[in-house]
Amino acid sequence: MAARSLDPRELDKQIKAGKLAPVYLLYGEDNKRIEAVVDAIEATIDPGDRPFAVERIYAAEERGFPVDIAAAARSLPMLGDRRIVIVLRAERYLKPKRAKAAADDDAAEAQGEEEMADLQPLEEYIASPVPSTTLVFVAAEIDRGRRFTKKLANEAAVAEYTLGPSDARAPGAAREVRAAAVALVQEEVAKAKKTIEPAGVQLLVQRAGADVSRLRGDIERLLLYTEGQSKISAADVSEIISSEVAVEDEWAVTNAIAAGDAARALRETARRLDRGDSPHAMLGQLRWWVSSRLAEGDPARVRPALNALLRTDLALKSSGGDERVLMERLVVDLTGRPLARY
Repeated sequence: MAARSLDPRELDKQIKAGKLAPVYLLYGEDNKRIEAVVDAIEATIDPGDRPFAVERIYAAEERGFPVDIAAAARSLPMLGDRRIVIVLRAERYLKPKRAKAAADDDAAEAQGEEEMADLQPLEEYIASPVPSTTLVFVAAEIDRGRRFTKKLANEAAVAEYTLGPSDARAPGAAREVRAAAVALVQEEVAKAKKTIEPAGVQLLVQRAGADVSRLRGDIERLLLYTEGQSKISAADVSEIISSEVAVEDEWAVTNAIAAGDAARALRETARRLDRGDSPHAMLGQLRWWVSSRLAEGDPARVRPALNALLRTDLALKSSGGDERVLMERLVVDLTGRPLARY
C-alpha cells in the first residue's frame, strides 16, 4: 500500500464516496474534528450492521493490546462486506509515556526489544492488512522517531488535525494558524445558523492562539450562551472570554472537579456567580470539559455527566429552579474521583 499524507478535506471526500483505505492514522489536537471523522467512517456501515461490523477499542486496555487489535482487524465481516476497527488513545503505542528512564544502555536496549516484541502483531498486520477491514488509529499526538510509529506512518493514510502547520517555526505558520482559526469560527457559527461580528471573530482567535481545543471550547460556550440569537456580537464574545480574568480563575471550577474536590468546586462556582458570570457560559465550559478531558481520563463517567448537563440546561432554559442551586447541584454531580493527571 502506498503511504501518503491526507488533507482532512480529501479524507472527507473519501468517506463520503465510501472508498476507505485499509489503514488510517488520525492524530492532532482537534479532538472534536477527529471524533466527527470517526463517526463519519462508522456511518459508512449500514446502521443495522454496525453492532456487528464496527468495533471501538481503547489501546492498552482490556482487548486493546496489539495481539487483540490485530485479531479484531483480521476477523471477517458477519454482515455486509466491511468491518471497521477503531483504536482510540493510540498514542499509548505511538507516543507512550515511559514510567522511568532506563538506568543504562543495556536496560534501554532491552526495553526497546520488549516494546518491538509487544507490537509485532500490529506491525505484521499493517504490512499486510485484510481488504475487508478498515483499521483506524486515533491519537492525540505521535512520536515519529519510534519504530512502530514510523511503520504505521509509512503504511497508513495519515491525516493531521490541528490549526495550521505542525511546525510553528515554518515560514508563514502564524498567518496560516490565524486563517485556519478564523475559518473554524466562521464554519461553526454558520453551522449553528448564526452570524458573528468580525470583531468577535478576532477576539476568539486572539485568545486561542494555536490552541484548537481552547478555540473549540470557547466557540461551544459562545453558541450555548447566545442560544436563541441569530447574531453574535463582540460584546457576547467578551462576556465569555474576558481577557481581564486570569486563566486559573477562568478554569477554577473545572480544575476543582477534575481534582475530585467538591468543596473547592462549589466555592469557585459561588465566586463566579457572585461576580456575575452567566450560568449558560459556565455550562458550556463544563460541557467542553466533559467531552474532552473527562472522556479522556474516565470515559465511564461521561454518559452520566452528559445527562446531568442536559438536565441542568433544560432547567435553566425553562426557569425550572434557582440558577445557583441548579449549578451547585450540577457541580456535585460531576465531581467524582480525581482524574489520573491530578
